[in-house]
Amino acid sequence: MGRIPQSDILSLLSKFQGDVGLYVENLDDGEVFEINPAKVFPSASIIKIPLMGLLLLDAKEGKIDLHTPHVIKEDNRVGGTGILCELNRDYSPSLYYLCKLMIILSDNTATNEIIDVVGGFDRFNEFCKSLGYGNTSLNRKMMDYEGIKQGRNNYMTAGETGRMLSEIARGQFIDTQISETIIDMMNSQQYRNKLPALLPVVPIYALDEDKKNPPPGTVLVGNKTGEVFGTQHDVGVFMLPGGRRYIISMFTGNLEHDADGIAAISHVSKIVYEALR
Repeated sequence: MGRIPQSDILSLLSKFQGDVGLYVENLDDGEVFEINPAKVFPSASIIKIPLMGLLLLDAKEGKIDLHTPHVIKEDNRVGGTGILCELNRDYSPSLYYLCKLMIILSDNTATNEIIDVVGGFDRFNEFCKSLGYGNTSLNRKMMDYEGIKQGRNNYMTAGETGRMLSEIARGQFIDTQISETIIDMMNSQQYRNKLPALLPVVPIYALDEDKKNPPPGTVLVGNKTGEVFGTQHDVGVFMLPGGRRYIISMFTGNLEHDADGIAAISHVSKIVYEALR
C-alpha cells in the first residue's frame, strides 16, 4: 500500500468549489497519485519554469551569455508581480539575474524579456513538444490582457508539470546541471503562501548546510506559484531530512474566491507532508 494519503486528499477536495488538477509523486518509491492530470488550465506564472529551462539550454549551447548586462526593451516593461517595473530604466541586469527575478519574484518584465531572448512563442512551444510536454503552450506575454480577451493564453496541466518537476528533481530535465540550477532558484522562492504555508519549512535565510540536508522536523521547499483571474496554482519539490523527496503540482481554476484555491493548495500540501515526513 502506498504512502500518499489518497483518501484524505479526496475527502478534502470533495468540498472544493472549482476545478482541480493534481499530481503527487513520492520520489523515494515512484508512487504517483493524480486528479485530472490532463485537464488544461491557464498556466499563469508556472510557465516560467520551462521558460527558464530553454534559456539555460541556450546558454549551455553558447547562443547567449548569461552574465553580461542586458538592456530591457521598453515594451517589455509591465506591472504585476516583480520589481523591475519599479526600478530605474537604466538598470541593465544580466540574463542570469533576469532569470532569477523571473522565478523568485515572478517578475513579469524579466519574463517578457526572456521570451524575446529565447526566440518567442513558436520556439518555446517547439521546445516543450520536443521534451514531451504537448499541453504546455505559450501564446502571449505577461500582463497581455488584450491577448486574453482575443483568446490567446498560456496553458499547462498539473500532470505534465508534475512530470517536469520529477525530471528536474532527478537531474533529467535537459541535463543534470540545468536541473540543479532550476532547483536552486526555486529553493529561493519568495512567494510562500500556498504549498509551503502550513509546513515547518527551512527558511530562505537558512544556512547552506540546512538547505542541503534539512534539520529534523523541517522540510525544504522549492516552489513556483501562479495566479490569474480566478486561477491559483503552486508546484514544488519537497526535501525531507535524510534527502527523502516528493513532488506536488496543484492547479485550481474557476474560483469564486482566490482564497479558496490558496487554502485548498496549502491544506493538500499539509496532508501530504504529514503522511510522508
